[in-house]
Amino acid sequence: MRICLIGPLYPLRGGIAHYNAQLGLELVNRHAITVISFSRQYPSLLFPGRTQFDPSPVPPMLTAEPLLDSINPLSWFQAGRRIAELEPDLTVVHWWNPFFAPCIGTTIRLAKRRSRSPIIFICHNIMPHEPFPGARSLTRFTLAPGDLYVVHSSADRRDLESLHLGGRILMAPLPSGKGFGDPIDKDVAKRGLGLSGNTLLFFGLIRRYKGLPTLLEAMPLVLRKLDCTLLIVGEFYDGKERCLNLIDRLGLAPHVKVIDRFVPDGEVSLYFSAADLVVLPYESATQSGIIPVAHAFERPVLATRVGGLPELVRDGETGLLVEPHNPPALAEAVIRFYDETMEPAFRRNIQQQPRSSWEEVARTLETVATGVPTA
Repeated sequence: MRICLIGPLYPLRGGIAHYNAQLGLELVNRHAITVISFSRQYPSLLFPGRTQFDPSPVPPMLTAEPLLDSINPLSWFQAGRRIAELEPDLTVVHWWNPFFAPCIGTTIRLAKRRSRSPIIFICHNIMPHEPFPGARSLTRFTLAPGDLYVVHSSADRRDLESLHLGGRILMAPLPSGKGFGDPIDKDVAKRGLGLSGNTLLFFGLIRRYKGLPTLLEAMPLVLRKLDCTLLIVGEFYDGKERCLNLIDRLGLAPHVKVIDRFVPDGEVSLYFSAADLVVLPYESATQSGIIPVAHAFERPVLATRVGGLPELVRDGETGLLVEPHNPPALAEAVIRFYDETMEPAFRRNIQQQPRSSWEEVARTLETVATGVPTA
């Protein structure tokens, strides 16, 4: 088949670009793949990070045509014409933020005027985590041309159903956290980071909805019972001053190590290998790509009962679940994890649990593509 993937790809950074790359690398083994990516994903004034680009020096195994500029309508027409010229048998579109609605929604409509290709949206988020003006209308506008929608959590499925779009919805597990290197011996990884002893990991871009202040407020309660280091790894998009003030006010500096930057794929293994427990104190979520990565490194997860996170963490088997916005509950779970020596059993369960592979995702798209009626 000729398959067109629409979404960010290296040298753009981030979880969607990584997902797109892994999916494309699986599909390219059997199909002719073209990736339509962005020349400019966000205008610099709206991008809170330091750079939108992945600094990894390793050349990508999959390349893209960077035709889309999120704020230049001329590029949307160019990309729409290019997709139609490709005459794809299947068009797969990544959706994650209503900021891209004018760009992606217009591009898909232009392509669909000239192409009979089924349109499959992979919906990483239906609604944004933070308030966004007109989010529902923008999302409905973008997704309306779709013939089928893939979601990774029941929370996203409910949000999508509430839009009443009419297309078929397929819920598929998040694929395994592949593409981040091999595990490193835990003691070696800790020494490489200048750490020793009990180590918690908070990983990923730091935004308000991820609840890092709740975890920081839990740390003094943890430290009353056991010695522990919290490793915070990820670039602050917002809330940095509040978190640094909490670390200072609570006297946590000797027990917290902050790596405030984007972490390229090649470095991810070091941080997960050093951790005993990966902590997601999220205030809201639909799903999280961090959990499959943790499981790829056989690391247990402590998460909150929000959105689709309980679908990814089996409480008492592969990790622990607590209520959000609750520092004492978070602290109690960390203390239980160490006091009851839960890590070995959790890791065995993670090893034994079935995991969705990128091949399964690719096969699913191949299968449904042959039976999706186009609108």
